[in-house]
Amino acid sequence: MNKGYTMRSLIWIFLLVGNSVLAQTIFVSKDGSDANDGSESSPYLTISKAASVAVAGDIVSIGAGTYEETLKPANSGTTGNPIVFQAKDGEKVIISAMQSLSGWTQDAGAVYKTTIDFPSLGQENFVMNGDVALDLARWPNNVDGKPFTLNSIRNTGGSAPDVVSGAFLTSSEIPGSIDWSGGSVFFYGDKPGAGWIAWKAFITGSSAGRVEFTLNKNPTWIRTVHAPQDIGDFYLEGVKGALDYQNEWWYDPRTKELFVQLPEGNAPEDGMVRMRRRRVAIDLNDRSFIEVRNLAVFGGAIEVKTPGSTDNVLFGLSSFYGNHTQGIFTGFNANKPSVEVNGERNVIEKCEIAFSAATGVRMAGSFNELRNCYIHDFNYLGSYDAPLVVRFADDSKVIGNTIFNGGRDGINFNAKRAEVAYNDVYKSNLIADDCGTFYTVGGPQGSEIHHNWFHDIASRGDKFKATGIYLDVDPEDFSVHHNVIWNTEWAGIQINWDAKGLDIYNNTLLNNSEVMGAWHKAGTAFSEVNVWNNLGDQDNWEPQSDKQNNHVFESDPFVNSSEGDFRLKAGSTSIIDQGREIPGITDGFKGNAPDIGAYEFEGEFWQAGIDWNPRLGPTAQGCYGLPGEDCVKDLNDLDEDGVTNENDQCPDTPQGETVDEFGCPVVASISGAVTKYSNVYPNPVDNQLNITTNKKIDLIRILDLQGKQSLALIDNDYSFNTSSLKPGVYLIEIKFADESFEIQKFIKK
Repeated sequence: MNKGYTMRSLIWIFLLVGNSVLAQTIFVSKDGSDANDGSESSPYLTISKAASVAVAGDIVSIGAGTYEETLKPANSGTTGNPIVFQAKDGEKVIISAMQSLSGWTQDAGAVYKTTIDFPSLGQENFVMNGDVALDLARWPNNVDGKPFTLNSIRNTGGSAPDVVSGAFLTSSEIPGSIDWSGGSVFFYGDKPGAGWIAWKAFITGSSAGRVEFTLNKNPTWIRTVHAPQDIGDFYLEGVKGALDYQNEWWYDPRTKELFVQLPEGNAPEDGMVRMRRRRVAIDLNDRSFIEVRNLAVFGGAIEVKTPGSTDNVLFGLSSFYGNHTQGIFTGFNANKPSVEVNGERNVIEKCEIAFSAATGVRMAGSFNELRNCYIHDFNYLGSYDAPLVVRFADDSKVIGNTIFNGGRDGINFNAKRAEVAYNDVYKSNLIADDCGTFYTVGGPQGSEIHHNWFHDIASRGDKFKATGIYLDVDPEDFSVHHNVIWNTEWAGIQINWDAKGLDIYNNTLLNNSEVMGAWHKAGTAFSEVNVWNNLGDQDNWEPQSDKQNNHVFESDPFVNSSEGDFRLKAGSTSIIDQGREIPGITDGFKGNAPDIGAYEFEGEFWQAGIDWNPRLGPTAQGCYGLPGEDCVKDLNDLDEDGVTNENDQCPDTPQGETVDEFGCPVVASISGAVTKYSNVYPNPVDNQLNITTNKKIDLIRILDLQGKQSLALIDNDYSFNTSSLKPGVYLIEIKFADESFEIQKFIKK
């Protein structure tokens, strides 16, 4: 026997499997101690302790509770042996960057104060009272409490576009009793041809009806196109004198005191007001092969942002108010995302990421992926932030996400060889104008935008430039195909300046101001722009493009467009088999030729957006009890009507409905209606509903809960075939020959 060979083999086996053999599960519990050994019977108290000892292959199992710390692994995992941090099965874990406050004393009137014993985060300070995010003290007040409604006023004058130092803004309404020095001004200039960004600046001086500031912006068009002289919307914030309304706060960095005013002048309860203490909740910078799964993050950012961050996974996370900024910066975005990914081959999957003044997810690096995530309510600043910013993220993938509520764009994009597909994006332009659900500039990009839904966007007030897909400022080398774009205030697809090498194939566009729009700036022209196989409700395809096999429909050709079903009806002969073959685009078509539009008749009924129920959260366990959550609080009562699932015969009752003991909506009483002459059975019913009565019946009608007739019967055979009814709750109205009537309720299974 060759002993040397055998020994070498054993060494190789040890090297290959050694990490797996040594891997362990490390336990963390709110009842633990960092002096323990981290076993299940002797868990650590903090995630930080577990993170300091975990090595490749280890799993850190975290018990239920709120952990006020930062998850920062000391080590990286390896290929096939990641370090996994996850909530213990069935338990809810929150990593919080917020600090609960107590020790409140009255300052004056309705204003209360307490001393803060940790360093201020400056512009990134953030304060909440219970479930309510407080406003930095401001004028005019945010009377509706909503972040996207500016609650601003119009200025009457201001400095010219070329003024940097000594810039100013005037309005006779600015209170002269308040010294605004050290505060800030928000300004949204909306003259014709402008309005695509808002800005903020620190105030250097003030007097009655006037504030002064330095307006150093780069690029300079932020200032020159949106100058105070040209009038716009503004508000002022950030000084104690403005602290005069409910749900406002102000911090004094000299005394380290936080001041708040709450509704009805109430004193804060100890522990109810929370202030951001840490910037970062999860720090995977310069770490590789780390997985964080099935937990929530509150008030702190998730960073995977250094070039050395590779092969990490964020899965099943709920991030609320992950980052914040007052929003005073030189450039066009704040660079303060709630989740930031750089490096290579990192994956964000099945997460909910919500609420922040700036960006939700920022992707850079290469070969990173964002999949199946629910991202909403970002960019209260009206800057070039967005729910999703994909910039310099080459070879990235953005697949199957639901994205909505952005102050400017839904997706702000600039990446090479990237894929954006199967996303459901809507409600952008909530502050700024001349933007859209998908916005990009320049090229060559070599990126593919396909099988998305872009829809339902409109700008504030009388602005109107809210578009679906916006290829701005010399776009080059994009493939845009199989998208559905509807209900946009501006064009479905807008293209500007020197467009080159654009393939616009097999898109469906309806109920937009026009199917396609363009700005042909003097000296610019389109080249190699193909517009083929597109379906629309208007005939304004781009004239400088090569247009082939497009179709304008006059009557609705869709199965059910009002419910978002844009498949083609049978018999749509002017659309079905009327497209041209396009390699790589129409492959696998049905029939004699490809169809026109985004859906092939009898082909795949593709869907966009997440494939999970956001009311149950990413982990399907319902709410964490965090501010901003819109989800199920009790998994035993999914429709939250007070009747448990096992006893609920109407499991999808709309929230707020009054229900009976079976969980079904209570029918409002109707004058003259009685329920003593007939019997309706079986109830619930499958396919046959019977009625017995001792009175002559003139008419029987079955109605839905909105009173719409579903079936009617006028004869002596008091039996209904209910197989055509969808499952749900219905009313049966019985009119008798003596003109009396009754209404009963039944359930169709």
